[in-house]
Amino acid sequence: MNEEELNNIKTIIDKTNNQKIIQTLNEFKNKIEIMNTQDVNKIFVKKCLNIIYNDVLPKIQELSNIEQSRGIQIKLAFELQKIKQITDILPYIYKKPKNTIFNDDEYMNIPNIEVIILDQPDKIKQQLRNFYKKIYLGHAYANSGKQYQSQVMSYLVKNLKALYYISNQEATNLIATQILTNPTLEHVLKLWRVIDESKIVKAGFKMQLEQIKFKKIIYIPRLFNQITQDSLHNFNTNSTDIHKNILYQIAFRSIRKKQNEHDIRVRVMCNRQIFKQRIYNQDITQIVRNLTKNEFQMQKTQHIQQVQYPMTFFGQCCVSSRNEIGLNDITNIIIHIHGGGFIAMSSFSHQSYTRKWVNQLDNTIIFSIDYRLAPEFPFPIALDDCWQYYMWIVHFGAAYFKISPKNIILIGDSAGGNLALGITIRAIETYQRIPDKIILQYPAVNLNICDIAPSNLKSINDQMIPMGLLMLCRLSYLKNQSDLPNDYYVSPIKTPQNIIQQFPKDFVIFVGQDDVLLDDCVEFVHYCKNNGLENIKLKIFESLPHGFQNIGMRSNGVMAADCANTQIIEQIRQFII
Repeated sequence: MNEEELNNIKTIIDKTNNQKIIQTLNEFKNKIEIMNTQDVNKIFVKKCLNIIYNDVLPKIQELSNIEQSRGIQIKLAFELQKIKQITDILPYIYKKPKNTIFNDDEYMNIPNIEVIILDQPDKIKQQLRNFYKKIYLGHAYANSGKQYQSQVMSYLVKNLKALYYISNQEATNLIATQILTNPTLEHVLKLWRVIDESKIVKAGFKMQLEQIKFKKIIYIPRLFNQITQDSLHNFNTNSTDIHKNILYQIAFRSIRKKQNEHDIRVRVMCNRQIFKQRIYNQDITQIVRNLTKNEFQMQKTQHIQQVQYPMTFFGQCCVSSRNEIGLNDITNIIIHIHGGGFIAMSSFSHQSYTRKWVNQLDNTIIFSIDYRLAPEFPFPIALDDCWQYYMWIVHFGAAYFKISPKNIILIGDSAGGNLALGITIRAIETYQRIPDKIILQYPAVNLNICDIAPSNLKSINDQMIPMGLLMLCRLSYLKNQSDLPNDYYVSPIKTPQNIIQQFPKDFVIFVGQDDVLLDDCVEFVHYCKNNGLENIKLKIFESLPHGFQNIGMRSNGVMAADCANTQIIEQIRQFII
């Protein structure tokens, strides 16, 4: 911070009697002055703190000169909280190495990075402003009625308040601003899980979804070696440690109904019927042989005697010629992992775009997982769910579906992108099948709060995922385990070179230009390119924020986000065979 910037802060302090302003700005200024005496990466620090100098401080100065009504106090508290957040992470900003790519003004000018213009920026920003009003309405709605223990009373008050907030945008903005100044995990979960948990919201969301020909929920058993913190880097390269006879019995079962609480819920979508009418004893037996690497000596247990003939998914024996197998196999398999900060969302809430994929992609099936969520299920539980799901589809998918998985495309957005990279790393390290192609949307490649990128600071003003919410997601997923953020299963940007070199050559990342994770994605692409993955691509949609795929809905959505999704579909189409 130069002398002029320090003087600007001193001027604001000298002209106000507001003790909160004085205290907050003094703490910020004092820490800056201490760090300015150190040998630091001044170019990087300047880039990171520009948002404070150019946006936050002028707002504080303006608000400090206005009579302190309740509304002004709420807005001022919101801006001061931004200063406090930056003050807390200042040590990490100042410790960034001097050789960071962000010191180069041309760091985005490499052949691997492309900026895509979807519409005029002013039009997109107006569309987003209209959409953000709905987000603020959601915050106000989720906060209503919480003081009532009675569910009926809470529901009644919540919906009456919703009518009030719909007609009073200023009141909505104030309550949302107050909430976002210090958001609680309870509030975030209520808001982000509302599509899955509110019957009214769920019904309204369903009405906006495209119709597709085939959609089913299946339940996948856990058959493979689990990923735990103990086995994260001390793993067995065998696929499974389940005894082969038990493995056979568990594998040869209905996936149409949940058998126990450990089953993994997966949404299957396609533009035609893809369940096999029958599953065969011989198919499962051969798969188990391959997994256990031993000859499978089938014991005549009561269970196996019952299933020694072909069966339908409902358990009745049937007789059929096997000539039908393989005639109409789908060769392109999309394994999709949704985002939601590791704490929310589902395969259902992401159908605003996955259903579009189904209708516009031929010879393709989509498997979308509902992994378990933090904080109830912290790292690495979600990763293990996704690994079990991936391995089941790779090994058993063709036995249950009319598929021939010659081309596996792994797709994940945000937290799902992080988990998709975790699956890829695990497949490489345990000598399993690696996905053929990877497409990620705004992936979370770095969960280490000590490793800052300039765009991360945009989160103090971001209306999709403000900094407070980002922190809550990270803390919920990692449970304050200080040794985890540098692990490459948590922060894939730390992945060793020998693993990076084995990533699929067809690898594309999409991100919005106004995404708080943009620079993490840029840094990841540089890192992969410099470590042998020459063909990795980053495509940046101008003016779009984080989570843009979920806001391209037919009504009340953002048209530019829908256009971005069309380009992602085109990319998937280029990857299918």
